[in-house]
This record gives sequence, C-alpha cells and structure tokens, in this order.
Amino acid sequence: MSTTTSGLPVGRGLLCLIVAGVAWGTAGAAASLVYRTGDMGPVALSFWRCAAGLVMLLAVRLVRPRAATPVREPLGRRAQRTGVTGLGLAVFQTAYFAAVSTTGLAVATVVTLVARFPAPLPRRRAIRRLLPRE
Repeated sequence: MSTTTSGLPVGRGLLCLIVAGVAWGTAGAAASLVYRTGDMGPVALSFWRCAAGLVMLLAVRLVRPRAATPVREPLGRRAQRTGVTGLGLAVFQTAYFAAVSTTGLAVATVVTLVARFPAPLPRRRAIRRLLPRE
C-alpha cells in the first residue's frame, strides 16, 4: 500500500475523509430533524456538537501513538491558533444552524455554498434568486 509523506496509509486517510465528509454533509439535515422533533435552538445544538467533537478529538489523541519527532511550536502561538480556529468554526456552525432553523435546510445550504464564490456579482444574483420577492 502506498503511503503519504506523513507515513500514514492512503486507505486510512481516505477513510478519514469519508467519515469527515459524511459528518459535515449530514449536519444540516440532523439539525433540521432536531428542530422538528425537539426544542433545542441553534446555539445549544452548536455547543453540544462542538463538545462532542472535543471529546472525540481528546479520545483519539489518547489512543493515537505520538510522533517520533514532533514539530515544536511555542505553546502560546499554538494555543492562539487553536483558539482562533475553534472560535471561527463555532461561529460558522452556529450561524449555519440558525439559518437552517430560520430559512430551512435547502436555502441555508445553497446560500452557504454560493457565499464561497469569489466573484461578488454572481453571488448577489444567486442570492437574489433564492430570496422571496415582496
């Protein structure tokens, strides 16, 4: 089996990508289901999803063997980078879940995908088509 530069088998990396894609791709549908069946809001749902992710990451860190020569980075810089990344992901996820509860799964997903276009004009046109006219 071929390996990447990190030394991990390619098959294992593909499995990780598939699991991450399924988890990311089903978040909106799961949120929509939670909103229909329960009384949990977007902030609470985002909190519990982030908390579960933290528990899983810590469990993997305990089980996974340490690298032979870890890259040394100052603790303050690593903590700052991790904190900013986590905060950004939490804000995005909460905003997405709020959009799912407000507009529905389809509109929230399409607007999220359209927002990634680099050109502002096609983005505005696409969003205008989605919004109801008065």
